[in-house]
Amino acid sequence: MAAAEGAPAVQRPVLRKCSSSLVEPPTMSTSLRIIMFGSSGHQQFSLTESILQRAVFTGADPHTILTTKTSGEILNKKVTLVNTPNLVDHDLFHYTLKKELKKAVCFSCPGPHAVLFTLNPSEIPSNVYDIYKPLVRYFGDQILKYTMIVLYHEEEELSESEDSMKENKQFKKLLEDCGQRYLVFSGMKNRSEGEMTRQLFEEIEKMVAEHGIFSNSEFEDADKRIRKEEKILQDHRKKEVSAMLEELKKKHSQDDLGRETEHYEEKIRLENREKAEMQIAERLGFTLRLVDYAAAVGKGAFAGAVLAGAMGFPGMAVGAVVGAALGCLLGGAATAAWNIVSNALADFGRHAA
Repeated sequence: MAAAEGAPAVQRPVLRKCSSSLVEPPTMSTSLRIIMFGSSGHQQFSLTESILQRAVFTGADPHTILTTKTSGEILNKKVTLVNTPNLVDHDLFHYTLKKELKKAVCFSCPGPHAVLFTLNPSEIPSNVYDIYKPLVRYFGDQILKYTMIVLYHEEEELSESEDSMKENKQFKKLLEDCGQRYLVFSGMKNRSEGEMTRQLFEEIEKMVAEHGIFSNSEFEDADKRIRKEEKILQDHRKKEVSAMLEELKKKHSQDDLGRETEHYEEKIRLENREKAEMQIAERLGFTLRLVDYAAAVGKGAFAGAVLAGAMGFPGMAVGAVVGAALGCLLGGAATAAWNIVSNALADFGRHAA
């Protein structure tokens, strides 16, 4: 499948198994990382809450363009669900989609066990494959091996026949490319004992047994950065952790101390991991913004950044703005110049705050 103009180069996937330690995510047998896409934010939110068996998005805007991460322990697994902006309710700029996909990468490192494409079975778009194509272009064709279509509905039984849904040519094609993996997920049936969630996990386990987890050079780079950031945070909190461990020794008997220490260390590990993921996601997003500026205006931004490089990051940012504006103006693109200046100064202001 050919990549669209301006789309990032396709990454070759790497099959790898994850391991565990104090600073690493749990193993595949005890954890499940899932990235969720869809044609409706409401469907994604409802599926997430049904899997986790609790309200997560109360009052949240289903039309949000932000990537979110929610976690919980379900069926003896530590489950992480990464919700991306739905791909139909609004038009995502190329930069915005790439930035949110980079967040999804950071939130699901070292790689997802599965990718769920959530659809409303009564409203499957006629262009459903076209909706999914940007993800295939970004992650590469191999992402289809890890994709499962989830037809989420709230009734006891599905009113539409599955055969009638397959009359949609693009839906049929997407099913074929995903290895015919799909699950009709009833929110109503799942409320009592989580039977639908159990079925979903079983199907994901089959995929993992066949393909491992999905990863590529982007996941590996993000994971390396996150681990490095975790180590920095861990070192920074050594005194805090040491003081708390001493406090626990004073408060608890020998019988309880081991359990309390383990709980505290796990809490610190999770806090460090969450903070590291957020920081790296933000840095990668900002780097992407600067790269997009350069691509938009040619060498002008790079020239400005180089001239101001000795001034440090603020100088580099301002230099890039000046160079970008110069490059645009020389090319007669006054509107583009103003957009570059406005956006870059806004970014600079946020990072300087």
